[in-house]
Amino acid sequence: EVVGVYDPDDEGARRRAAELGCAAAPTLEALLALDADVAVVLAPHLHHAAVAGACLRAGLHVLVEKPLTVSLAEGEQLVAEAERCDRLLAVAFQQRTRSEVGEARRLVEGGVLGELQRVDVVAAWPRRSSYFASAPWRGTWAGEGGGVLVNQGPHDLDLLCLLAGLPTRVVARTRTALHPIETEDTAAALLEWSNGALGSLHISTAEADEPQRIELTGTAGRLRVRPGSLELWRNEDDMRDWVAGPGNAYEPPVTDGPLVFNGEPGSHTQLYRNLAAALAGTEPLVASGRSALAEVELASALLLSGRLGREVTLPLAREGAVAD
Repeated sequence: EVVGVYDPDDEGARRRAAELGCAAAPTLEALLALDADVAVVLAPHLHHAAVAGACLRAGLHVLVEKPLTVSLAEGEQLVAEAERCDRLLAVAFQQRTRSEVGEARRLVEGGVLGELQRVDVVAAWPRRSSYFASAPWRGTWAGEGGGVLVNQGPHDLDLLCLLAGLPTRVVARTRTALHPIETEDTAAALLEWSNGALGSLHISTAEADEPQRIELTGTAGRLRVRPGSLELWRNEDDMRDWVAGPGNAYEPPVTDGPLVFNGEPGSHTQLYRNLAAALAGTEPLVASGRSALAEVELASALLLSGRLGREVTLPLAREGAVAD
């Protein structure tokens, strides 16, 4: 049951309140004074930390839109605040509820791919420039804190971290290819993981392509995840054994596949049901604030590398740490 809404746009708040049959609070403080259990934060990204923090301190559990925060420091402070207040902090990474993503995660964690060797992510979020003109904060550093890496790309970065873990080194290039905005509309990067696995990333709002494809290659097989489908190839021999084994030096290894798994789309509805179950103590959160920190850290590293024009290592240096 929705008991109240708040928006700095008074007219918009009243209109939405009328649709939902609830109160339109004149201020955030007035909203937080209402008798409620959960707050849903839909504010622009740069306001997530302040608004979600106020909700947590008011005793509310919080579901915040992605990304958790723009800066890593604010994200870690928000997670610490939720733990201090003993409240749930959930993040709207609804793509984690896609069934093919869940199956891919099970396969990777079960060792089906062997040792990870390569990760490739390509995602297209084509937008007309009118999208950025629809709100003054869109596509600006002061209003958004970044472009495609902060607005659309967090879903792709989150799934990359979910399936492959956080890289340890990145070299990124960002540019504004087509849109009349301050921030980047295109980002590309080379990635490296602690075990030596390599990868690539390309995300853009200025290109037409498949919405998303994530490919993971390991010594024992490879998989490709796209919206609604998962394809799996398995090697007859693990590559670590095959390269050292006998046989024709030019003959490729034998693979089996693809085995195809048809998935179901994720949704915000599933996130809300999961949050209700987590409040009841029957399920863990699909996307907790702490688990969402990896995406914030990766986005920050990519933006930093793109601005500096050099390699950035992860984890990023925290306040008080010494970095070269």
